[in-house]
Amino acid sequence: MAEQAQRRAPLGQPLEEQPENNHALEELRQLIVAPEQEGLQEIRARLDSIERRAEDVSSVVAEAIQMRREQGDDRALAEALAPTIQETLRDSVRRDPQTLADALFPVMGPAIRKSIAEALRSMVESFNEALEHSLSVRGIQWRIEALRTGKPFAEIVLMHSLLFRVEQIFLIHRETGLVLSHVVAPAVATQDPDMIAGMLSAIQQFVRDSFNSSRAETLDSMEVGELRVWIEEGPDAVIAAVIRGHAPSSYRVAMKEALEGIEKDYSAALDQFQGDAGPFRAAGDRLNHLLESQFRDKDARKKMPRAFITAVSVVAAIILAWVGYSTYLLWEWSGFLNSLRQQPGIVVISYTKSGGRYHVQGFRDPLAPEPEKLLAAAGFDPKSADLELLPFYSVDDSIVLRRTKELLHPPEGVKLSVKHGELRAEGAASAKWIAKFNERAPWIAGVSSVDTSKLQDADLLELDKLKSSLQAVVLVFPLGRAELEPGQEGTLAQSEKTLSLLFAQAQRMGGKAVVDVVGHTDVTGGDATNISLSRQRADQISYSLRRSGIPSTNLRARGVATSEPLRSEETEEGRRLNRSVTFRVAYTAAPVAN
Repeated sequence: MAEQAQRRAPLGQPLEEQPENNHALEELRQLIVAPEQEGLQEIRARLDSIERRAEDVSSVVAEAIQMRREQGDDRALAEALAPTIQETLRDSVRRDPQTLADALFPVMGPAIRKSIAEALRSMVESFNEALEHSLSVRGIQWRIEALRTGKPFAEIVLMHSLLFRVEQIFLIHRETGLVLSHVVAPAVATQDPDMIAGMLSAIQQFVRDSFNSSRAETLDSMEVGELRVWIEEGPDAVIAAVIRGHAPSSYRVAMKEALEGIEKDYSAALDQFQGDAGPFRAAGDRLNHLLESQFRDKDARKKMPRAFITAVSVVAAIILAWVGYSTYLLWEWSGFLNSLRQQPGIVVISYTKSGGRYHVQGFRDPLAPEPEKLLAAAGFDPKSADLELLPFYSVDDSIVLRRTKELLHPPEGVKLSVKHGELRAEGAASAKWIAKFNERAPWIAGVSSVDTSKLQDADLLELDKLKSSLQAVVLVFPLGRAELEPGQEGTLAQSEKTLSLLFAQAQRMGGKAVVDVVGHTDVTGGDATNISLSRQRADQISYSLRRSGIPSTNLRARGVATSEPLRSEETEEGRRLNRSVTFRVAYTAAPVAN
């Protein structure tokens, strides 16, 4: 701080010397006043910056609105925000009316249609019950029309016999859109009138905003299916009539007269309306007069000539036959589509009929059945349908199994199955095929996992079989002799063949098999004699095998005397079997390549 209080002298001149007391006072002033000056500068900068003020307000605006509502003054807050919200909605509609239309469409249309449909339900049911067993010529004609158009028979009767009927009348407050009075024709069910009135008011406001129309220009009628809604607006109230059929123009005059009378008699109540519809209950009498209905006069209709009736009956019979045949074809085609959808590897997205041809779109796996053959099997001409099935890979288990068999060609001893994307392999196969299976199976489309717990190496099984067969051989010798007993030559020859097959199998597997030729003796004689005799017996058999072509590098002769007896010597047969030569096989597998 002291440096700020100093003055610089011009170059070449020494600084003026200030008294020591002034210097101390300046330092004291900076220490006392400087924090307040910095604070004032910060406040001035915050007040002068629009961005910082907006940031301060934005951090508390939500809490301020909530506090104002908790104080019970939300009406003033609503009045303050209403012009801005209304102007924002107006600008949004002017820029893009479709946005608001899309937002209101899912609510207004279904609500109005549901209300009107519910109002008509009970009336349609009563007509159905009354006309169900009608067998007149006119009834037959109407039933044919119902079958042709797909509408219920009662609706067709109502359409032909009813000129018009007013089913509901709404008296609505124009500013708030609330229902002041509501009357309904007998046997007509309805829903919440406030909801319907709110929807009508929203539609009116939507039309004004969408088309930039003035308040005086309003929507005076609208159609919802078979129903029409006529609307008449006054300065303070609105009358809406839900009409089935075609009402004459004179009915709109009646609506205007009723509205004018209500505006006149209830002018004070309309001006002071705050949401209480009690003062307008008596207005229901005026509205009841508007619930009019008019049917065609049965006596005024002329009787049809008999010839005309006959012609109509013939035409009706032809139409019925044609409709029946068309229905049968449609039923057959529907059955084919259902079977096509159930075919593994085929997905039907859509189907249409135009120009007498069926058009089917979807997807088909290359391994799925050909649609043309399915059409022919169902009795259809393949040329009568256009099947646009794009190729794709199906993950259906049966298709995945076919795809796996096409790619891996499993041997006869292997059974493949697929369940929920898991590929299982059971049986025996060569080591080469097993390696191929483990490498390629996980990459097949539709295979999520592979189970080889029940898959065995066929080469190893064959080796074990030969090993077990050779190790079960016992070549018997006479007491104290190193020559085979008579009759053992066949067993020795069979052992030679087994050894040849064993060594060949080991070579195919890339490993090496070594066979120990083990000589045994019984307990007769001394140990030294038995060791020598057992060695002689092993050498004798080893020599015979080498002479028959067995490689000597794969044979090892050794004598064990009585140390490895085959049987107990409590019997003569046991001692005989211990005077023998047996084989022990040791297999070394090929080293696994890194």
